[in-house]
Parts: sequence; structure tokens; C-alpha cells
Amino acid sequence: MHCRGLWKPLVALCLLLSGWASSAMACVGVVTASFTPYWSQVEAGARQAGAENRLEVLVRGPTHEGSVETQLEMIDWVLARGCRTLVIAPSGEEITRRVNQLSASGITTIFFDRDMPGSVARGLVATDNYRAGEQAGQYLVRALGGRGSVALLRLRPDVTSTTERGFRHAAEAGGLQVLLDVYVGEDRQLAVQALQGQVDQLDGLFTPNSTSSRAVLAALRRLGKTGQLLHVGFDGDPLLIEALRSGEIHSLYIQQAHLLGFRAVHLAARAARGELPAERVVVALDAERIDQGSLAQWEQTQLQNTLSGQP
Repeated sequence: MHCRGLWKPLVALCLLLSGWASSAMACVGVVTASFTPYWSQVEAGARQAGAENRLEVLVRGPTHEGSVETQLEMIDWVLARGCRTLVIAPSGEEITRRVNQLSASGITTIFFDRDMPGSVARGLVATDNYRAGEQAGQYLVRALGGRGSVALLRLRPDVTSTTERGFRHAAEAGGLQVLLDVYVGEDRQLAVQALQGQVDQLDGLFTPNSTSSRAVLAALRRLGKTGQLLHVGFDGDPLLIEALRSGEIHSLYIQQAHLLGFRAVHLAARAARGELPAERVVVALDAERIDQGSLAQWEQTQLQNTLSGQP
């Protein structure tokens, strides 16, 4: 703001307004895939990174997992509020097309939690999805002694964060038969239909995200089969943690949800400052397996991180 040549009171006001304008916070739009407890943890990490980088973080997410139409509306909502940097968990190819269009207008996008092929997103922060599923498969191979039948009940075929998890390859390589491989999403009735004819032939199963894990848990409860086979789930929302505590779920692979949001918004802040290299930045995070024996220690660590403000 130009203040020279003004009467002194006006100069003072001009300088005040100049200081206010220079300190006003830029914003980053964060579009999640839903508003499950997992995404609430992601949001907390995103907001912490925003505070550290003096960025206003505007978070929106659809009610139901994978609603591309709602995500597109939410992208427009945050752009209308002046955000020039986006962090998105893309739920379909339409998001890729929109991101590529926005790039031509100077809007920078960071993907988190999952990737989409063909996008010009400048960065990706996600769990190493293939490795996480591979570890789950290897664990069931060890737990079952390399013998038996297992099921894989997934989210959706167009959600790469679950389709890329390398469970099936690891399970079959270790000697297990994958008797059932279907998509159930968050629909417990679909899970019941998928399981009811074959559940007695199964020794274990893997559900590669929170919504499929909850749907299959509900289906097993309805079928009276919880705790009778090795159910390895994914993510650590309160319902799944309590199921683990009670023995209804055998193990959970926990993503670093808070760190995911934190690192993604930090990357967006770097992008806003023009600090990203020319090549795409990829941040791969590990998942941690917990069971009844390690649950108490995991919960204590989460509490300590929350109290200390660590991501």
C-alpha cells in the first residue's frame, strides 16, 4: 500500500492497513474423502500444520466415502474463498480432470491418502499402500502357518489407496488361498451377502480401510462369527479399537492419520512459497500393526503425542 504524501493521520491509518494486509493469512483448501474418525485425525494434523505456517485451513469432506460429485462442489467452495492451494483425497478420475484444469489457472494441488494416475498434482502424501497390504498378507501367512483360506473385502475399485494394497500377492505367495475378493464399500448388507455362503470355509480375512473394516465387522456380528477367524482390519477409529480390545478383531494396521494431514499441509505451504522442486514430491508413510497385546502401549503413545502437540 502506497502511503507517501498523505496527511499524518491518514499516513497512520494507511500504515495500519498495510500491516494488516501483510499479516493476513493465506488459505489452503483441504478436501477429505469423508468425515469418519480417521479423517477427523487427518484434519487435526492439517490444522496444526496450517497454524505453524500461518495458513488458514478450510476443510470440507463428503458425508459418504468416495462421493466425487460432492468433492467437486467442495473444491469450488474453497476456491470461491480465495484459496490458491488445494489438498485433496481424490475419489475418482473426475478429480484428476478438475485438478489438471485448475493447474492451468495457477492453482496448485497436493494429493493425500491416495493417488490418481494422469494428474498434475505437485505432491503426494500417503501411506505406502502396497507395502501395508503386503505386510497384512505376510502376517496372516505367519499366523495361519501358510495354510488356509482367506477373504479380501475391499472399498471400491476406483479408490487406489485400497486397490493398491498388496495383500493378495503376499497371501498367495505365502501359501494361502484367497477364496473371496470382493468390493463391499461401507455397506454391511453387501458384506453379509458376500460372506454368508463362505464364512465357514474361511480362516482369516483382510479389510483394507476403515469403512470396509466397519462394514465387515457389522456383518460378522450379524452372522455370529466375530472372533472365530483372524480378522485383520485397517485404520484405528474408536469403533474398531473397541472391537480389537474385545477380541472381535484380531489386528489393525494403523495409518499415521495426524501425520498425513500435517505433512500434506506442510507440503502445500512449501508450494505456496514456491519452494517445491520441479519434480513431483512423494512422501510415503508406514502403517503400524497393533493387536490386544500392543494396544495399551499404542494408546499411551497417542495420548503423549496429543498432549505434546506432536504430529
